[in-house]
Amino acid sequence: EFADEHGCWRVLEDSYVSDDSGSGVVHIAPFFGEDDHRVGLKNGIIKADGAIVCPINETGHMEDTCGPFAGMYVKDADKHIIEDLKSRGRLLSRSQVVHSYPFCWRSNTPLVY
Repeated sequence: EFADEHGCWRVLEDSYVSDDSGSGVVHIAPFFGEDDHRVGLKNGIIKADGAIVCPINETGHMEDTCGPFAGMYVKDADKHIIEDLKSRGRLLSRSQVVHSYPFCWRSNTPLVY
């Protein structure tokens, strides 16, 4: 675990993460993906009967609990989050991976889980 002024960072391991195509370090969002959820439960980050925490509202904007990123559209916030991590010496690597992404068939907008 690494403590910093913005909370506690934990380093965990799981078989779905490897260094085959990157650093082998990923973040998890326990309410936004099957593997993330499983790892969160296994490591006590979330509880099966606990409240679901979602920092993004129904329009895809960050909630007030997101500090300086509050009100930003989730995809626009990425660059600001990266800059914040960089300014605090917490950015390990910055790269872009092109992959398929789910879009709503009605509005042709990205689906945010």
